[in-house]
Amino acid sequence: MQIIDKLIFVGFISSCSGIKGDVTVKSYTANPQDICKLPLFTQDNTKVNLKLIRQNSNGDLICKLNDISDRNIAETLVKQKLYCHRSCLPKVKADEFYIEDLKDLKVTDEAGDKIGTVLGIYNFGAGDIIEIKLEDNKTIMLPFDNNFFPLITAEHVVCTKLDYD
Repeated sequence: MQIIDKLIFVGFISSCSGIKGDVTVKSYTANPQDICKLPLFTQDNTKVNLKLIRQNSNGDLICKLNDISDRNIAETLVKQKLYCHRSCLPKVKADEFYIEDLKDLKVTDEAGDKIGTVLGIYNFGAGDIIEIKLEDNKTIMLPFDNNFFPLITAEHVVCTKLDYD
């Protein structure tokens, strides 16, 4: 797996909070508050500074963003995705990976034959889902768990239960 210093999606601004320009941030870091410690950027490489005010019981963060103190300005930033450079994230252990590193990896069956390519990994609330573009250009989504994907390496993802017809 080639590791490059690309921007990694780590959270987004989900809404405004109050009248002073504070925002609610949904963080995808292991510890939600860690997003405030990272050097953050928008997709167009604009620097973002988050100052944590508090964490809600659901894990979302209420933050001051770039010293904005006007709700109208903050509202223009709702749904803005937040990124950091991969080199700023902690190193992973040998058996761990960042989801971003799996994108574009080859998906094989147990015999090593290519069946597709990883398009993305998503979580809609009930667990991780992997989207695979098959060799015939169809796409499928499967639960991203050890039952379907018992082996992940730097070169490929092994899928053992492929039944999409």
